[in-house]
Amino acid sequence: MRKITTEQIARYKGYLIDEEKGKVTIEKYIHDVLTFAEWLGGRELTKTEALEYKSSLVERYAAATVNSVLSSLNSFFGYNEWYDLKVKSLKIQRQMFCKSETELTKEEYQRLLKAAEDKRNERLSLVMQTICATGIRVSEDI
Repeated sequence: MRKITTEQIARYKGYLIDEEKGKVTIEKYIHDVLTFAEWLGGRELTKTEALEYKSSLVERYAAATVNSVLSSLNSFFGYNEWYDLKVKSLKIQRQMFCKSETELTKEEYQRLLKAAEDKRNERLSLVMQTICATGIRVSEDI
């Protein structure tokens, strides 16, 4: 009968430290394992329980958050050589196109070009034309 013990969690934390994981990563992984152990409430750790926990996460969190928690648990399961308990992540389809409200209209594009030309900034005008002609995405986070 498999159960999650405080000793296992302590050894796992030591392993994460030895693997040179970041402090925040370690805290998150340990938190996720402790939360799962609490959810188990002393029940035997089985694949069925792991899948039920995954389902409960799906009901409450976004897919990326669910996958983050599953990554923590799968790491813990792997460390303990409980490979049969590993749970697959949710498939997340990448958003290939931006939302239409974040795109420039033709009028906005022409105003930006005119403003660059009015300031005699040929380089900026050419950069904007290149971006718009090629469809290169530009992030505000740069």
